[in-house]
Amino acid sequence: MNLNMESEMIPAMITIPDGFELISREEHDRLEADKQIMWDLKKAIEVTGFSKKELTMILQSFKQGLDVDHGGCVYYPYNGGKYKIESSKFIKFIRVNFKRIMETIKG
Repeated sequence: MNLNMESEMIPAMITIPDGFELISREEHDRLEADKQIMWDLKKAIEVTGFSKKELTMILQSFKQGLDVDHGGCVYYPYNGGKYKIESSKFIKFIRVNFKRIMETIKG
């Protein structure tokens, strides 16, 4: 028995059954996050890749279109509450408005 902890690469052929595919851990995590209906600010930061400062700027700059009170997908906190973000609509908003968002962030 070899107790040496060094790893060794061994080429191997693996057959993946039809209907299956390998994805990265990052892609898996993104897909899992997409399954969540509601995000808090922390989860939105994690999934979108924006910093807290950037995401807060986006939420404030686009409040008129994002606020649930105006048909959007973000519940804005009142009296110390927390943001509630509907994930799929927010992702769609980011994709559709990406250029405007980046211009807003860069100032």
